[in-house]
Amino acid sequence: MVELTNDDLKALTIFEKLTGASATDLLIGEKSVVFLVAKGDMGRAIGPKGAHITRVRNAFSRQVLVFEESSDMEEFLRAIFSPIAIKNINIHEKNNDKTVYVSVDDKDRGAAIGRNGDRIKLHRELILRKFRCNLRLANTR
Repeated sequence: MVELTNDDLKALTIFEKLTGASATDLLIGEKSVVFLVAKGDMGRAIGPKGAHITRVRNAFSRQVLVFEESSDMEEFLRAIFSPIAIKNINIHEKNNDKTVYVSVDDKDRGAAIGRNGDRIKLHRELILRKFRCNLRLANTR
């Protein structure tokens, strides 16, 4: 279990007050804040016409991403990579070091990595934090 700081707890409280959704975890980065919400709370977190998420964005003055919580790694990976379709997921374990390799279509590779690698760095941090596993984009060539 990941320990939350006082700042993390304050951010979770703000998110829950503004959206009414139950947040289970968060990750605060330089450019964005990521919230994991309980299964079924995604609609409540976004709000009608995105009203709730807009309020959260304004409160934190940065990009806000919301993903639905899942204890199943494959389901969680598909959720955080969405709308990018994942072709294949392989998990390798060597010397107590677990790495998950995710394959995406070549045309989606740039989107999966993101500008300056921001998206894949964020995904790596989420997977490491939640599943104690390294994340790599597999080469499809």
